[in-house]
Amino acid sequence: MGIPPDEDLAGRNLPYVIVGDEAFPLKKYLMRPYPRSARRLSEDERIFNYRLSRSRNTVENTFGILANTWRVYHSPLECRIELADKVILATVVLHNYTRQLTTQTNLATVEEQINETNVFMPIRIGISSNSSREALNVRNLFKEYFISNEGRVEWQQRIVNRTA
Repeated sequence: MGIPPDEDLAGRNLPYVIVGDEAFPLKKYLMRPYPRSARRLSEDERIFNYRLSRSRNTVENTFGILANTWRVYHSPLECRIELADKVILATVVLHNYTRQLTTQTNLATVEEQINETNVFMPIRIGISSNSSREALNVRNLFKEYFISNEGRVEWQQRIVNRTA
């Protein structure tokens, strides 16, 4: 998928991850929140869920920008998955291209982006949703980072304790 290797973040070796909601399985590369239905969450777990939710909001806002620009996103894509990948990639590349029009961008660069970018994972059906120990450890490392002096934001405790 072209994801960069794990990186040191305040003394923690963490992978780059995709953020998802509770509908997704927890994987080393795919973070989902701690489930709220299982038990009462600790403050640290609520902080992790809050921070993950904020990052998902960024992704949703980005999709909103794409949807406002490209009508193809106003309804479900009714095509093969392979074609859907190309439609999404094309709109992202075109969006980036139009944003860079103020600087001189040649079409070869856009073509290279399309040919060299392979960011979509094939969808696999029937995969077990059991979380691996490694995925649980990665989520806990992110949780520890979010409550550390290096990774915390000043308002996170106030926010999570307001809704507890």
